[in-house]
Amino acid sequence: MISAIGVELSASTDAAAVAVAARDGQRWLADLMWYGDPDDVVAECSRLSAALEDNCGVFCDPQASAGVLDGLRGAGVWLHLMEATDVSASQFQLVTDVRHRRVKLGGHPALMASARAALPRPVTARFGFQRKQADMSPLNSAAHALWGLRRNEAAADPGVYVI
Repeated sequence: MISAIGVELSASTDAAAVAVAARDGQRWLADLMWYGDPDDVVAECSRLSAALEDNCGVFCDPQASAGVLDGLRGAGVWLHLMEATDVSASQFQLVTDVRHRRVKLGGHPALMASARAALPRPVTARFGFQRKQADMSPLNSAAHALWGLRRNEAAADPGVYVI
C-alpha cells in the first residue's frame, strides 16, 4: 500500500507532528503517528520512512519546518518541500475531502483537537488554517501527507483525478 508522510512544527516550535496517509479502498486515511518534541522529529521521520513499505516520501511546508530541514536531509529521507500554493491546496483539499467523506482522519487526540479548532483564514489569495485557537501542526501534517499521497497516485496512474 502506498503511503506518504507529512511533518510540521507547531507555530511556537515546542511540538512537532508526523502524520501518515494511505488509501483504504475508495477512501484515504490520514492519521497522526507521532506528536512530540521537535528534537526527535528527524529520528521519527527516518524510522517511519524505513518502516513503511511503499513510502513516497516526507512532505512539508519548508517555512513551518525550516528548523528541521537540514536534519531531515541528513537523515536521507525522501524530502519534498511544498510551495505556498501546495500548502494552501493541501489544507483546502483536506477540508473538502472530510466534508465529502473521501478521507477518514485517525483518532489521535492531538489530531482531533486541531481538527475541532480549525478555522479557515485568508492568506493573501490563499486558504490556510487559523493557528490562534490550537496547535494546527497535527492537522497540517495530515493534510501534507494526504496531498503528497494524492500527487504520487496521480503521477502513477494517469486515470486518477486529483481534486
